[in-house]
Amino acid sequence: MANLPTSDAPTGPLEAGTVLQNRYLVERLLGGGGMGMVYLARDQRLANRPCAIKEMVDHFIDPQQRIEANEYFAREADTLAQLKHVAIPAITDRFDHRNRHYLVMEYVEGRNLEEEIAATGGPFSEGTVIDVGRQLCDVLAYLHGLTPPIIYRDMKPSNVMLNARGRVVLVDFGIARLFRAARKGTMIGTLGFAPPEQYQGAVDPRSDIYSLGATLHYILTGRDPEKFPPFSFPPVRDLRPDVSSNLAGALDRALAYEVDGRPQSIQEFRDMLLYGRGLGVTGPAVTSRGGTADLTPAQPHYTGKIRSRRSRVRRAMGVVGLIVLLGGGAFAATYIYRKPALQQELGIKQYVDNLPWKHDELLAQARRHPLALERMTLALSTREGTPLSKPQASFTDTELDNTHYLQWNATFKNGMAGLEGINDKVDARFYDPAGTKIASSSVSRFIGPSDSTADFSGVALMPDLSNRPPGNYKVALYSNDEILTEQRFTVTRDLAARTTAPAISTPPASSTGADEAKRLADARALADRADRERRPLNLVGISFVNSTKSGTVLSSSSGSFKVSKVLFVGWRVTFTNRLFGLESKEYR
Repeated sequence: MANLPTSDAPTGPLEAGTVLQNRYLVERLLGGGGMGMVYLARDQRLANRPCAIKEMVDHFIDPQQRIEANEYFAREADTLAQLKHVAIPAITDRFDHRNRHYLVMEYVEGRNLEEEIAATGGPFSEGTVIDVGRQLCDVLAYLHGLTPPIIYRDMKPSNVMLNARGRVVLVDFGIARLFRAARKGTMIGTLGFAPPEQYQGAVDPRSDIYSLGATLHYILTGRDPEKFPPFSFPPVRDLRPDVSSNLAGALDRALAYEVDGRPQSIQEFRDMLLYGRGLGVTGPAVTSRGGTADLTPAQPHYTGKIRSRRSRVRRAMGVVGLIVLLGGGAFAATYIYRKPALQQELGIKQYVDNLPWKHDELLAQARRHPLALERMTLALSTREGTPLSKPQASFTDTELDNTHYLQWNATFKNGMAGLEGINDKVDARFYDPAGTKIASSSVSRFIGPSDSTADFSGVALMPDLSNRPPGNYKVALYSNDEILTEQRFTVTRDLAARTTAPAISTPPASSTGADEAKRLADARALADRADRERRPLNLVGISFVNSTKSGTVLSSSSGSFKVSKVLFVGWRVTFTNRLFGLESKEYR
């Protein structure tokens, strides 16, 4: 489609409900940057599948700027189109419309590393940092191994997504470049994460190693390099003295000022990170301060005693060494490996847990039972979830009939903490004393690997309990139809409210005719109200339309459809509300 003049182009982000190319239904804005916006949309031709649409608006007045921006956007499309890796979103479509250029790509659900730190309020655990680093090494090894190599050039926390399974996905390839030796380019990157040579337009695969080191340094220490002088990374153990020598040494080496002081390949950095290879204690040490002696490093914000940690490690190694010397090496190692309490006592548990095979073992165990209940409460609430009472374990039928809603809150220990993120759904099912299910609600949420606990909260619409017996009721929580826990609560009769309720009784002998008429009118009104409450809705009619999965109407109402033209059938039911003017209720 030919571009319209700039003056005809719409301004501002696209509105929800906009359909592009008669195919992509825009749902909401995901974010934006210097090159445009990113939207969540639905591909209505492919089972309403979610997708991400990246948009660049051509608002440039300078013709040269327009050419450069269009080339920049086209380069990202061409780069992504040739890449096939699980950690890189696949591109599925590309088109132009009204001076806007669009890329359609795989939608990655989750949070980026920067959002994850903000959500959890602190840096990641060592195990999570190593796992994220290992995965990013794998995707950079793929890019650097292409012919010619692709240099990513913009590694930073906001460009690394963490999906529901704890897998990383590298996004935003707008400034990635094919690497040709001795070729210089324009300085593009992010201050604090870009290496020194990138400011001069000269990059090679070791530039990505520096940016990866800066990213891992940030998520491990919580120190944002954009807020400090460039290239002034303090050694890792100045900020986190508790981390292993492998991780600290690998990051310090990756952040060397001079290119030749860094690991010379991403595979070399990966071996340092996971196994400590190449991190010998002899010879001159290469640190992240190299070349920045004139800069003042940030003051450490982490406090701790290195000596106590080292003494624990020495004691642990002494015990293990003694056992080996006694001739039981293999047996002793197996024995210690199977005794987490002993590992904790020796101070070596975190090192055992970070072994690659141990990590996989812990992950498999955690996936079987990821959530363990710590506490659950019930309270009266509004439909929106605003509490109307303190948490309680007993309710009267009058309370429930007046409010209609019970809010449940549950806190779980996250068994996947430090391993991977998950998308989990918790169903709450309510049962009366006879075991009949009377209400339910469900809540879904993403739980990041840095979340030690997970809170779920939902609201259930309770039925009229006047015809149900008092006694012990029950709420049970399920995940994937597997019961997590159940809790009992009692419902009692509110006798005081019942004795003060209007009643139809025989009038005294002294009643006048007017009193008798009023009594009969009140009785009829009460009977009519009771009948309306028993049957609040009267069916008026049902109509059917041909529609999309999301409910967009494609035809007028009809009683018959051609099979070849129907994807989804939408239904609309009309009722007369018999409680109009009396009270409001919610119906399902």
